[in-house]
Amino acid sequence: MDEKKKKARQIVKSIKALEGVMKTSGDPSQRARVKKDMESLRNMLKDMYPDVSVKDLEEAIATDDLLAEPSREEMLSGYKYIKVVPVEKISPYKDDEEINIAASLMKYFEDRIWGVISDQHSKLDFSNSAERDVLYRKLDECNRAFKIFYQTLDDLERTKSGEYVSQLNLMRIKQGRIFLIEIHAFFSAVKDFITDVIADSEFGGTMVLNSDEIIVYSDYEKYRTFDGWNVLDALKYMKGFVDEAKQVIVVPDIKNYK
Repeated sequence: MDEKKKKARQIVKSIKALEGVMKTSGDPSQRARVKKDMESLRNMLKDMYPDVSVKDLEEAIATDDLLAEPSREEMLSGYKYIKVVPVEKISPYKDDEEINIAASLMKYFEDRIWGVISDQHSKLDFSNSAERDVLYRKLDECNRAFKIFYQTLDDLERTKSGEYVSQLNLMRIKQGRIFLIEIHAFFSAVKDFITDVIADSEFGGTMVLNSDEIIVYSDYEKYRTFDGWNVLDALKYMKGFVDEAKQVIVVPDIKNYK
């Protein structure tokens, strides 16, 4: 393959990945940036092939068997914080792709980021410590909703009854929707809480009593995402992560799962 065609393929692949970002992002400023990037890429194609319709060229290259659909990771690549999250194929069902993304975001957040808000690292005043405990319970509820969904997947894999498969699939869809709603609500609650905490700290408040303290992890802590950071910067990172997570998690209509 000549270099010109190889470059065109890469440009179209980038356009398709950006289209994925456009479909999932609810942030107007990010959508504007992505739109601008897509226009720039299409102008490059036009310069390379001035006598060919850019739309026709995109379709021709995109339908080529050698050009794969953008992966879930590629769809997250336009984001600043969540682009590092490896998306696991938890469910094999095509209509569960949003759940694969949401569950992967939850796991990454719980394993690598959430711990910074614990009392070991963030010393909160009494009232905010109580609010943090509420968030712990909300995350537990998300995990329970996911475990119920995952158990149904396991039942589907093991069942031999066609009639039971139909019932289980209805349960899978319902439970998946409940999980999406729960995890989106959790990330929303975390964002609201962290936003208030950060604002208070930046104006000299006492919601966080050690906002300038450097984070040091204990030997038993597996992930050390914020090793050497101060507490306030780590909380700002957490806010950025949950904000982007909220944007990519598609919340279904609550009426549809009752």
